[in-house]
Amino acid sequence: MPLSAIAEAILQPIIEVVLQVLCYGTAWLIVPIFTLGRVYVEPAPIREFVKPGLGRLQRSSKGHYVMEAELASLVGLIFWFVVAAGVYAFT
Repeated sequence: MPLSAIAEAILQPIIEVVLQVLCYGTAWLIVPIFTLGRVYVEPAPIREFVKPGLGRLQRSSKGHYVMEAELASLVGLIFWFVVAAGVYAFT
């Protein structure tokens, strides 16, 4: 039992950081490309994990929309699920 608690204490933060970088980074890259520059992703909070969840789109004064970091992480996660399903389906 103590070994599993130690493994969870070490592995969980590592997995969360990898997922955050992968999901948020993917959304930060693909959202402006797919929306032709109409939607941008807000900067991620420093030293704070952004977990996938429901966020919102806010209209900025410059005329484009800004997506919250939580929603961006969810979009990135969904993108990777679709990619994985496509690879699985076509191989």
